[in-house]
Amino acid sequence: MQVGVIPEETAVLIRWKKRSDNHVLVRMKAEAVLYASEGVNISIIAKMVERTERTVLEWLAEWQATRMCSVLTGHAGNQNAAKLTRTQKEELKAILAQPPSR
Repeated sequence: MQVGVIPEETAVLIRWKKRSDNHVLVRMKAEAVLYASEGVNISIIAKMVERTERTVLEWLAEWQATRMCSVLTGHAGNQNAAKLTRTQKEELKAILAQPPSR
């Protein structure tokens, strides 16, 4: 499955793929889209990003539907499933940073 990628998108995808501070899923999706834009076989792309062919096909279908938005993941920095609020986490960090009491 080959996907179309314009030069501006290619430049952004390459930057996302190279940045180590990006969430790993963002890097893998960017890499998959770049490979697909060059006509690489789905089975090879799946091996390169260590995902199933089905997953890669889903990523590419999302790319065709929403373009750059499909690469970004909502997982990075997600606090939705956290048991503690951000304020509570900060308070806990401050308490744990103190030396132990007798």
